[in-house]
Amino acid sequence: MAVKKAAAPAAKKSAPAKTSVKRAVIDLNKIRDQVPAVKTTAYFNAGTNGPIPLVAQKALANQVAKELEIGRIVPGVYEGNFKRNRANAAIAAELFGCDADEIALSHSTGEGMNTILNGLLWQPGDEVLTTNLEHPCLINPLNLLSHRQGIVTRYADIGNGGGDILAALEPLVSSRTRVIAISHVQWSTGAVMPIKEIAAYCRSLGIVLLVDGAQSAGQVPINLHDLGVDAYAMPGQKWLCGPESTGFLYVRKDRFPDIQPTFIRYAQFDTSGYLIPNATAARFELGEFFAPAIEAQMATLTWLRDEIGMDRAYARIAELGQRCHAGISKIKDVTVHTPKHRMAGLVNFSTPLMKPQDIAAKLFERGITIRYVDVRPCPVTARVATGWWNSEAEVDQLVREVGAIIAEARAEKK
Repeated sequence: MAVKKAAAPAAKKSAPAKTSVKRAVIDLNKIRDQVPAVKTTAYFNAGTNGPIPLVAQKALANQVAKELEIGRIVPGVYEGNFKRNRANAAIAAELFGCDADEIALSHSTGEGMNTILNGLLWQPGDEVLTTNLEHPCLINPLNLLSHRQGIVTRYADIGNGGGDILAALEPLVSSRTRVIAISHVQWSTGAVMPIKEIAAYCRSLGIVLLVDGAQSAGQVPINLHDLGVDAYAMPGQKWLCGPESTGFLYVRKDRFPDIQPTFIRYAQFDTSGYLIPNATAARFELGEFFAPAIEAQMATLTWLRDEIGMDRAYARIAELGQRCHAGISKIKDVTVHTPKHRMAGLVNFSTPLMKPQDIAAKLFERGITIRYVDVRPCPVTARVATGWWNSEAEVDQLVREVGAIIAEARAEKK
């Protein structure tokens, strides 16, 4: 597909969007009883894996017991699995603002990204534009395409993600640009990207917009139709608190013809002798799904929707993120890399006094779980992920302990 470069929208350089935080009312005592891990440790690591709720454990165990007792393949299982998978897609579509037939189940964000990137028909010299802050689950498939297909990847330096993102992308767009691939929330700085603005720009030029939703699904509000993206890959195990090997891939319906399935299996295509794909995004699903994991994911999504309330969850995550950012920013010898005006629940910080891995390890010894980022050229940082299950007291404890750990490191350097 050759890109016809239309005149770019008039140089309107919008100021970074400001995050408005409404106070979210959640019954923490009631909720925390349903997520046992958050009572064992102060859990600030949904950016890697969210805590599993009891409803997920129960659904998974029930399905395992059923398969153990009556067997995994009995009459009606195949038909039932298809209906269950489509029901799971329908819940995800409701939560994320799209049609159920635009959602494919996946096993991870990386799988979804690979499905799109390998499904496009490339010509040597075609270009993909991305940024300096992206995760390897995007960068690695781009590198593979470079070797196999001869595509060119261009990197826009967007700093920490707090500036005018579109202004950084535009100068690198050419007539060979086929795809812009970018995270909705940057794993390495916590910056929330202006996806709707980028999508409108891509649409004006016929460029495919592929979004890495690894850190956004369950952390920030998502309405896929309103955003106007072409494809959006999401994990199930992070902010959505499901099991590993679960996730979702959104493909906008009018983009179906542009993305060819590269892995074909039973039930994906008509078996009459003609290669006729499934009418829904199920055509993009790879391999089989572990039934207990899908049952657990569906139970968790339903619980998030009906008992937690996604709007309340989003608001509380942002509220606690701001509290954490404000506290850590006051600690001597610490640099916070997260732009305060464009963030939700991720707070990335570093200090010249010690490695982020050591900060995470020392916090764990003190009953607090965080993560770190150590993949260059991204900033090497310690990363806090505030969750709707956290309390204000836990955030304040985290800030105090970080301050104490840094003070100890400072004293050792003297």
